[in-house]
Amino acid sequence: MLQALKSLFQVPTEPHERISYQRAVAALMMEVIMADDEVNEKEIIQMKDFLKGVTDLGDDVDMLFEEAKSGIKEANDLYQFTKVINDNASLDQKMALLIGLWRVAFADGDVDAYEDHRIRSISDLLFMPHSEFIQAKLIAQKEMQK
Repeated sequence: MLQALKSLFQVPTEPHERISYQRAVAALMMEVIMADDEVNEKEIIQMKDFLKGVTDLGDDVDMLFEEAKSGIKEANDLYQFTKVINDNASLDQKMALLIGLWRVAFADGDVDAYEDHRIRSISDLLFMPHSEFIQAKLIAQKEMQK
């Protein structure tokens, strides 16, 4: 009985699967897509286009999309993904990601309050100033209106 109780408090010895940079980016984008509980095909297309532009995955983007979709359901928080971005991305790359997140939100023609909140949370976790958050939103909005 005592041994079983002790085992509950032991740190697991096997390392957790490391989240790749691409998977972290895809997961954050999926968070925005799923924020309003409506998965729109235009948002998915926007996400895949962004991933193709910032990775060298090509057709493997579909597989990354499916991994992100299932991974988000299992995720407890956004920190595990934003930590990977913070450890690996420059300020310019983080700004490009924020613009990409906004493109996804604008893709269906309506930015839901939940999408806005989710991007704001991600921006905060990426240590981006509020001015960069707003600038990314305005850039994406202008691009999507063309």
